[in-house]
Amino acid sequence: MDEREQIQQQMLELIYGLLSDQQSAELVDRISSDGQLAREYAELKEQTELLAEVTQANTQPPNYDDWKRQADDDRPTPSTPAAMWASRTLQVVAALAACLLIAAFGYPMLSIDQQDQTLAFAQQKEHLAKNFLSVSVTGPSLMAAEVRNDFFVSIEDADSQPVDAEVEYTFKNPEGATVYYGLTTATNGQVVCQIPADEVSYAAKLEVVARHEQAKSTLDIDVKAAPPKPIAVLQTDREIAEPGEMVNFRAVVLDPQTNRDQSANVDFVYRLPNQRGLNHIASAERATLQGVAQGQMQVPTANDFDNVELGIQSPQLQNNYQQRALPIADASAKDPAGLARLSTRQYGAYQDNTFGAYGGGAPSQIAARPEGGNLVAGVSNRLRYLATRDQASGNRARMQVRGAEAKQVAETDKPDQDYGYFDFVPQPMQDYTVEVVEENQAPLEEQIAQAQSLPAAMQINNGVAPANQPLEVEVRVAQANSTLALVASDGHNTIGHNLWDVGVNAPITQPVQLNLPAEASGAQRVQLFSVPQQDDAGDSVAEPQLIAERIIYRIPVQRYDIDVEGLPAQADPGQSLNVQVSVTDEFDSPAQATLGVQMERVTDLLPRSQQPLGLEGEWFFNRRVQVPATAAALPENIRDLEQDSVWFDQVLALSTWKEESVGPTSDTSEMTARVPEEADTASAATQAKLPVMRRSNKKIVQSEYQTALAAVHADWESQLEDIRQTSSWMLTVAGGILVVCLIGLAVVQGLPKIGVWGPGLLVALGAVLWGIFSLNLALPEMNAPSASQTEMVALNDAIEKRETPLAKASQDLPKERQADGAVIPMADDNAAASSFAAGSMSANAPQIRPAVELQRNGQPSQKAQVELRSGPARFAQPTAGGMREPSNDAPGGSPLSAPANASNAEMRGAGMESFGATPRLMRSQPEPSPQAEAPADNDANDPQADAVEIESAESVMGRSGDPQSETETLRSEPVLWQPRLTTNPDGQVNIPVQLPRQPGRYRLLIDAHGSGRLGTVVRYVEVRLPSLAAPVPAAPKKAAN
Repeated sequence: MDEREQIQQQMLELIYGLLSDQQSAELVDRISSDGQLAREYAELKEQTELLAEVTQANTQPPNYDDWKRQADDDRPTPSTPAAMWASRTLQVVAALAACLLIAAFGYPMLSIDQQDQTLAFAQQKEHLAKNFLSVSVTGPSLMAAEVRNDFFVSIEDADSQPVDAEVEYTFKNPEGATVYYGLTTATNGQVVCQIPADEVSYAAKLEVVARHEQAKSTLDIDVKAAPPKPIAVLQTDREIAEPGEMVNFRAVVLDPQTNRDQSANVDFVYRLPNQRGLNHIASAERATLQGVAQGQMQVPTANDFDNVELGIQSPQLQNNYQQRALPIADASAKDPAGLARLSTRQYGAYQDNTFGAYGGGAPSQIAARPEGGNLVAGVSNRLRYLATRDQASGNRARMQVRGAEAKQVAETDKPDQDYGYFDFVPQPMQDYTVEVVEENQAPLEEQIAQAQSLPAAMQINNGVAPANQPLEVEVRVAQANSTLALVASDGHNTIGHNLWDVGVNAPITQPVQLNLPAEASGAQRVQLFSVPQQDDAGDSVAEPQLIAERIIYRIPVQRYDIDVEGLPAQADPGQSLNVQVSVTDEFDSPAQATLGVQMERVTDLLPRSQQPLGLEGEWFFNRRVQVPATAAALPENIRDLEQDSVWFDQVLALSTWKEESVGPTSDTSEMTARVPEEADTASAATQAKLPVMRRSNKKIVQSEYQTALAAVHADWESQLEDIRQTSSWMLTVAGGILVVCLIGLAVVQGLPKIGVWGPGLLVALGAVLWGIFSLNLALPEMNAPSASQTEMVALNDAIEKRETPLAKASQDLPKERQADGAVIPMADDNAAASSFAAGSMSANAPQIRPAVELQRNGQPSQKAQVELRSGPARFAQPTAGGMREPSNDAPGGSPLSAPANASNAEMRGAGMESFGATPRLMRSQPEPSPQAEAPADNDANDPQADAVEIESAESVMGRSGDPQSETETLRSEPVLWQPRLTTNPDGQVNIPVQLPRQPGRYRLLIDAHGSGRLGTVVRYVEVRLPSLAAPVPAAPKKAAN
């Protein structure tokens, strides 16, 4: 559009009044100032006026009266046909059918059934349970000092489901300062919190904090450490002394956990059998140096006593004192035969540090015992046995097991061995018999054990193993829904534990591993307890029950090896020797150690050693283990016994634990032998309380959870009630609307009127459906928080702490006497009163008892066997603890284990002498040949003379019939005594030895200790008459360790 057309357009707009005032004013001013525009505007305005006049219409308005007249025309209306009513009826039926169809399809989708409600509520409950964590801690009631201690932590939510939470634990001292801190993550709700050995003695409280997402739980428990109290081992320079002789002795004080030498102030005392008081040895050292205190005393010259009781006492020792009996024999006042009998009795009796002669009859020919001490009905049991070989016939006893009515129930797979075991499942209340029988002869002996209904039995798979390997135990559960505790200890402190619930399945075998600290070596005690749950009806807690116990042996991994050079197998009388001793550790590196050297003359009239010699044998084995009466003589070196692990494990399974009693603390106190009644009392006192505790905050967490859950349930129920009330009103209104709409549907005519009733009908139908499914809402019933079945194992010490007088009294005991008496409260500290003295297992309460003991008469048959039979119960019922007391109702009955006043060595020596048994050879030792048993002078130059037992020259002289020479061979004569000898930094030392001129067999015993390691070596040298000595001495060789 050009400018001219645009101006014309604006002028038209001006004419019709379409421009704004400002635009109109501007255009008027322009038209006025321009004549040409003025003429054009005038023409354009004239044209528009003419056009308006032409377009104006000239029509008439409509006549409404005419239209009304036509509408009011009075003509007849036609009648409604019947088809119209049928159509309306069908419309009503179709509407009702549509309503029902919509209700049928919509109700299942809109309604909420009970299952959906339960599932929805369970999901909300599970989500709520994850916000509440409970912490349970299981650990030793009294931590063992100087070794690692483990605490087992279990994390669960409020539904008792394990939670993999982050666990933060802190050990604090009494002042609240942190001793040790750890951070770990639980796996399947389980985690182990460890405190190193260096920090144990400082810890007084354990704080455990568990975190998972937004949840957090805290548990604080008090912990205690057993004071590291050392133990003394007494050694003398001779095995038997004469009145008036000067006897040298020493005491080695060691830590029971780490085997390190300890410093202590000690007092050496002695007592004669005819005296009541203790006599102090003033000349002896009063303090240890390098862990050793030494002294000497002169034996009184009176001849009215058979032994001197030598002891060491100190409040710094574990049991205040240690004692040892030294047999006294006056060779000039007694006949040789009497001295030999005395030595045979006393040597064995005093090896065990007990007193009194063995006064019973012949010992059992067989020792048998279920592993753990009890036969448990309903599960597989292992019955172990040791049989003494009959030297007269040369046959080992053949073993088999017989059940009820002489029915065979099991048979050993080692019939030619003198030891073995039977695996079988005993029946309740049946007595199973082990008897030694011969072909066509009456039984010689039977031993009976009764099958009992106990919660479980145990079987240890590696009873003899290195100390750094875990202990593997099979627990055979006979009763479901029970709580078991497996505890390993050294007699004073807990070194390993596991406390668990067995579940609902039984019988079942559950493998359990105990990761014991490597420092805990030597003989250890393993016990299985049945721990009852808390009684909800009262505050009292039932007593724990000891159901199984046996001894294991942990081979030390840190020890000294001692090499001896310069000691020939044979030597001339009075010969001077330069013995070179080298000490190395387990890495074959030279080690500086403290040595104890003893050399003495031995004799064939004294019985062979019945237990390992030296510091290693005494420390790791002798002081803890009471071996069975039928065990063959143990090797002199404990390491030879460790190598034959199968037989060693058999001996341990049949052995019992030596209980240590508290000794006298004043000069007027009497050092007396432990009689059986005192042994039972000490055992009951020692085992009065379970050395494992369990603490938990589960009860308080469950209480908080139940409170929160009840609040959620109440809120949800309130909301549903509001919905149900609203739905009832809506249902009533909807019904009314539906009725009105249906009536209107029937009244109105035709489908075009659907706009009248359609919306109301839909609203009414929706209201009806809403009312139907909302009235169906409901929630399951909930138990009140007080009625919940949650179990509280323990609380924090600061929460609901209750003390009984007995619990308070146990806390007031000296800390050093609570090493074995720590409490395991299962619900609160009220459980401190629990004890099971009646169920303690002592050496005088065996499960297998000899019923018949008959001596062998006549020539034994060529076939012998051992049988196990069962029959109806005919003995006393088991005690509360599950262990039966010995019964003497059978003819000749006596306990299988040794009397408390007689040692295992004595009875073993007497028993083997009665049955003609020979000492058992280790697997590493060859069987002796007949040539080795011949007199040595038949072949003096035999190069094998060093490896066999050579008959000594004193035995040859003893056959000459000279009484004086026979009495001289009885006594052992000390030659060398170095109680505290230190090696150089290279681990070496030279020991000059001047052999005596008296012929005989001499034993060199060297002990080494230091840096937590022990070592022992035993060597022999034969001092022979010049006519019997070999022309060329044997080459020196290293000692076998």
